[in-house]
Amino acid sequence: MAEGPLVSVLFPCFEAERFVGAALESLLGQTYAKLEILAVDDASGDGTERILEELAAGDERVRVLRNERNLGLIGTLNRAVREARGELIARMDADDVAAPRRIERQVETLLRRPEIDVLGTAIAISGRGRGRSLGPRPVRCVSPGGARFAALFVTPVVHATILARAPAMRAHPYGTSPDSLHAEDYEMFARMLEDGVGFGNVDEPLMTIRANPESVSLQHEQVQVDNFVACAARHLERTLGVRPEPGAHRVLVNRMDRAVTGRDLEAGLALLDRIEATFAAREPEAAAEIRRTADMQRVDILAQAALKAPPTVRLHAARLALRNSRRLLSPASRRYIASKLS
Repeated sequence: MAEGPLVSVLFPCFEAERFVGAALESLLGQTYAKLEILAVDDASGDGTERILEELAAGDERVRVLRNERNLGLIGTLNRAVREARGELIARMDADDVAAPRRIERQVETLLRRPEIDVLGTAIAISGRGRGRSLGPRPVRCVSPGGARFAALFVTPVVHATILARAPAMRAHPYGTSPDSLHAEDYEMFARMLEDGVGFGNVDEPLMTIRANPESVSLQHEQVQVDNFVACAARHLERTLGVRPEPGAHRVLVNRMDRAVTGRDLEAGLALLDRIEATFAAREPEAAAEIRRTADMQRVDILAQAALKAPPTVRLHAARLALRNSRRLLSPASRRYIASKLS
């Protein structure tokens, strides 16, 4: 493509010496070359900074910044946004790998779709060891209307894949309050959506995300779940004026715990039905996408209930699966189930 706008890639690193070289090389090998890569080392104690400096010495597009003390991911990302000089801002984690055309495809899409401000991509998942692929994961939504619906119960884009217009990122810094901890992406996206920022996805697996059992998210999973549920409840109320019972809402966002009952499961699925109908009427151009996204969420909710809920709830889930069989066997549901099984 012709030379386009400068893209600043936010590349936070913390004790990532094992994978940071491959991740950064995948950015330096992009077909879209007009980049600045803000590699921010968050006071690592291993060889991360040395690897970054070696790669920066061979490519002037890499700017290495170092935090004097550990700021954590939110503080590091906010620093990188402030330092960014590009018209577009991308994200990349230090243990993931970008497909060669990732940035080019996203820039092309943003340039021809002014209604989108934040653009994600589909992803592939790789194993921790030799990078064995666990298969692609489809996106939930591609258009702003579909994203507004999906964001009521899931993160509409994968955070590490985004390319965004710089003004949208600067106007909505990552939240620093305790209720955004480990859910900083969803909390920021919810504020953006409430301010009219448009979201979308490229439905191609342009990023490979490494499944890491030692990731911060998994180490603090309960905090992440609790903060996500609370933020999603606030977003639902501000968007639709709906304030469901806590159990039904946990079902809607597929964050069920052992306290969820069969009654909650039924109420949560009924809530999904109502929200789907409301949004399909509100966003007619995205009605098919909304229906597809709702089908995916039903699959996830009923699968989670069948696998992890108490026995009485599992029986209720089986009955509800039969009741929803037409939607669970839709083409979108079958493709989604196949991708999960892969």
